[in-house]
Order: sequence, then structure tokens, then C-alpha cells
Amino acid sequence: MTKLHKGISQEEFENGYFYATELKEFAQSLGIKTGSLRKNEIEQHIKSHLFGVDQGELPKNVANRQASGARDKLAADSFVVNYVSDKATKAFLREEIAKRDPQLKDKSGQWYWLNDWRKAQIGANQRITYQDLVDKLFQLMTTPGKLPRIPSTRFNNFITDFLADPANMSATRADAMAAWETLKVMPTQKTYQAYKQSKG
Repeated sequence: MTKLHKGISQEEFENGYFYATELKEFAQSLGIKTGSLRKNEIEQHIKSHLFGVDQGELPKNVANRQASGARDKLAADSFVVNYVSDKATKAFLREEIAKRDPQLKDKSGQWYWLNDWRKAQIGANQRITYQDLVDKLFQLMTTPGKLPRIPSTRFNNFITDFLADPANMSATRADAMAAWETLKVMPTQKTYQAYKQSKG
């Protein structure tokens, strides 16, 4: 498996598979403040730092909570200051959603994209309330079709694509995981499409 080092090429980096802890430690060795950045966001910063890749405005390191202070009161008119993404917060948001549509079901990726939106607002110095979170979550849950794929979950995306391929109708999840382990050490993009191409 490819190792992270300051002389790594862009191709090696983009075709390698690295754990979040590895990326965080490597980024910090480059002087990049990782803080609350997600795995894919850290990768963006590394590519910009090492290879000068222009990806537009880089993701900001937005802390979920201030250095001190209790977690926010879970109420519609409360400002989002000390946010905690846990069962209590999700239960509150779901309860507010149920007031609008008690039959509305969760949509895959909704929490990732809600957090993505929240961080973008705070990073832009916008004051938002928990009502704003409810409104955004309702929008995500009622979006027609599937939400965009979560960029940092290559493993989950690979497993989904592998099992969805008609060519793998008789395959099990164990088969998909074995294929993923093979792909992880291959010098290619970590997608099912790249894996399938490698198999001819």
C-alpha cells in the first residue's frame, strides 16, 4: 500500500488509499490545521499544498463548538453555537420534521449534507438557528431521488456499486468486501468503475 511522504506524486496520492488518521497526521506535518475537517476535505488541502491543485475555495476548519460553554438548548429559536451531532440533536430535529410530515422518512446522506450546510453557513459568518437546521433537513428529506454521494465514503460507495451491478447478482457482501480489499492496494482510483476496468 502506498505510504504518505512529502515526495509523493499527485498520481500516487490520488490512486492511494489512506486512513483518516494517516491523512490528519500527514497534513499536520505539512502545517495544515485539520481540526474538524473531514477526510475528503483534508485530502483537498493536501493536494492544494503539495501539488498546487486549484479546487476553488478550500473547505474551512469550522469547529462544532466554542472553547467553552454548554451545548445549545434544543429549541427552534436557539442559535447554533455549541452544536453536538448526537442522538438527542437528531431526535429533536426529527420531532420538528414530524410536525410537518409525520410520514416523512430519513434519506441516505441527509445528516452528512445537513452538517455540510451548517458548516458552510458558520464558515461564512452567518448566524443560524435550529429552525434553520430543521428547514434545511426538511429540504434534504423531500429532495426527489437520491441525495449526492458522500465524497468521503469510498468504501460504502464501492460496496453499493458492486452489489448493484447485475453482473454480481449472486455475489454476497463478503464478496464485495473481498473485492474492496483487492482494490485498496491497486494503484488506481478507489471506485467500482476502476475496479471493473482492471478486471477487463
